Amino acid sequence: MSISRRKFLRQTAYVTSALAGASSLSACGIFDKDPQGNESAKEDAPRPVTQDKQTLYIYGWSTYINNQEVLEGFTKETGIKVVGDAYDSNEVMLAKLEASGGRSGYSIIYPSDYMVTQMRDKKLLAPLNKKLLPNISNIASNYLDLPHDRGAVFSIPVSLGTTGLAYNVKAVNSIIGEEPTDWSYLWEHKSKLRITLVNDPREVMGMALHILGHSYNTKEPDKIEKAFQKLRELMPAIANFTTDAWRDPLSSGDLMICMAFSGDAISLARQDPNIKYILPNSGTSIWTDTMAIPRGASNIEGAHAWINYVMKPEVAAKISDANSFGTTNKIAKSMIPDDLKAIKALEPTEGMIKLSDRITKLDPEVLQIYEGFWTRLTTGLG
Repeated sequence: MSISRRKFLRQTAYVTSALAGASSLSACGIFDKDPQGNESAKEDAPRPVTQDKQTLYIYGWSTYINNQEVLEGFTKETGIKVVGDAYDSNEVMLAKLEASGGRSGYSIIYPSDYMVTQMRDKKLLAPLNKKLLPNISNIASNYLDLPHDRGAVFSIPVSLGTTGLAYNVKAVNSIIGEEPTDWSYLWEHKSKLRITLVNDPREVMGMALHILGHSYNTKEPDKIEKAFQKLRELMPAIANFTTDAWRDPLSSGDLMICMAFSGDAISLARQDPNIKYILPNSGTSIWTDTMAIPRGASNIEGAHAWINYVMKPEVAAKISDANSFGTTNKIAKSMIPDDLKAIKALEPTEGMIKLSDRITKLDPEVLQIYEGFWTRLTTGLG
C-alpha cells in the first residue's frame, strides 16, 4: 500500500471540501474514484497504558505496520510482539496523542518531519537515549541534523521522499517531441498537455513560488498571489487536482504528465517501463518520515529496540523496497533491489538538495492566505 504525500503534509487549517470541483476529465470518466479517498486505516481500539515489556504498540503509516517480514523479524530477534495501528494523517495521530495526555498506550510513532517540530513544541515527545541506539551510525550524518530536529534529539529519519513529475514517455514524445526536465516544461507546452497536479495546496502553491524564485514557505501575501496567478496560466492543461487517481490514466496515455510524490510515482515506474519519474532541474520539495517515542510511552526499552532494529541496513532496505521511498540508511543504499536503485530520482543528489526546499509548519493566519488562493484556483473562481 502506497502512502499519499497529501497525508504526510496535510495541516489542520486546510479546507479540502471544494477541491474536486476543478476537473474536466473526471466528468468524462477518465478518473476513477480516489482509491484511498474513503480509506480509514486508523485503529480506534484503546491500547493498554500499562503493558508488559514483551509487547510493543506502534502507531504509524500503514506501510510500516503492515510489513509482516519486518515485524516478524523484530519479534524473532527480540522476543517482543508488535501490535500496529495505522493512521491516515499526521493530524489524526497528533489529536489522539494530545487527547490521551501522554497515556495513549503507544510506544512508537511515525511523525513526518514538520510534525516532529509541532509535537516537540507541545512537549509530546520523549528524548531518545542514544546509548540504546548503536545502529544510529548507519544513518547518514546529514539526516541527523535536519531543521525540524537538530541533532536528532527526538526523532530518527527513516524514509526520504520527493515531489516531482511522472510522465508517459510515449505520449509525451509523440505529442511534444521532447521529455520534461523541469517545472517550466508545463508552462512551455500548456496548450498541448493534459496534466494533473497533486491535491495539496502547500505543494502546488509552493511549486509555483519556487519557480518564481521564492521559498515554499513564503509568508508574504503578494508573493503568494503571484504564485496563484502563475498557476492560473496552467488551468487549460489541468485535468484534475488529485494525489492518487492519476495512475491508470497516465499509464493508458489519457494523461501525459502528473505532479506526483516519489513513492507513488516510483512504484508505478517499477511496474510500467513506459512511465518515468524525474526531479525537476530547478529543485523541488524534499521530505522525510521519522520514528519517535511519544511522551508517556510505557515500553521505552522496547521502543528503542525497535528503532535500533529498523536502522539495521537489511531492514532499512526491505522498508525502502516496500514503499519505493529513498532511505536515510547509508549502508542500506547498496542493498535495495537493482530495479529500485536504477531509478535516478529515487534520492536527490547533493546538488538537488541545495536547489530544493522543505515544507515547514506555517501559522494559521498564513495558511488562510494559501487556502483562499487555493480555493479560487481549484474551483475556477479566478
